[in-house]
Amino acid sequence: MTRTMNRILWTVQVLMAMTFLFAGVMKLILPIEAMRGDLPLPGAFLRFLGVAEIFGALGLVLPGLLRIRPALTPLAAVCLIPIMIGATVLTAYTGQYAAALMPFVVGLLTAFVAYGRSRPGTFRVERAATIQSPPEQVFPLIHDFRQWANWSPWEHRDPAMSRAYSGAPAGPGAVYQWSGDNKVGEGRMEIIETTPPSKVRIKLDFLRPFEGHQTAEFTLVPGGDTTTVTWAAYGPTTYLSLLMSVFVSMDSLIGKDFESGLTNLKAITELQPKPLIKGASYET
Repeated sequence: MTRTMNRILWTVQVLMAMTFLFAGVMKLILPIEAMRGDLPLPGAFLRFLGVAEIFGALGLVLPGLLRIRPALTPLAAVCLIPIMIGATVLTAYTGQYAAALMPFVVGLLTAFVAYGRSRPGTFRVERAATIQSPPEQVFPLIHDFRQWANWSPWEHRDPAMSRAYSGAPAGPGAVYQWSGDNKVGEGRMEIIETTPPSKVRIKLDFLRPFEGHQTAEFTLVPGGDTTTVTWAAYGPTTYLSLLMSVFVSMDSLIGKDFESGLTNLKAITELQPKPLIKGASYET
């Protein structure tokens, strides 16, 4: 998880903890009649809610602060959500629709904490394909960015996309920068490690339309006359990816692009290997 995402979650956690702590204490010290309002709720039930809110408030912050059983934080948030749902429904039932917005918003923020703290702090997406060629023929197409135009799933989405190559011609130190429309955005890749002909590791920085930083890794495992190529991407969970994961997972979002790229790589290598790898460099 990125520092920004962690700070956002902590800010919401502290605010919610203060809100529930205050509400819980008030339910324990105020007279029952003063709290009932238009709804004749049992006094013991109101006191119970106060205790539950206090314990919930402590559960939102103490596990993280003490670094003891952090899984208790999303559990505490989940337990507080029904209280806010009930408060929203009962307040709206009395006709106080504007007042019902308060527990509704608090419930949403509490749900955000529950979801955010229950998600892993990092993500990893990978796909694999078996290619009917030895690793020595596949590897040059990956560790040389100029060869990516032959198989990358993103290369032809924007015909006007600009490209710039710098650093080493191939292998560690090779840099590829691109800038295009919102379909491809803007970013930078740099090869930071290679082990010919079995591994390529790339630092990937997205600048537009959203900033993000991750690592891409290709591993090539020989098997007789074939090569199993695994394309993986991993990195910290960002605020954007957390929100997007509510509707679609990172795996399904970029996994299909990896599948498309590996299919292209397989076709290019198996059908036209010699012209593409002729003169390829294995510099590291």
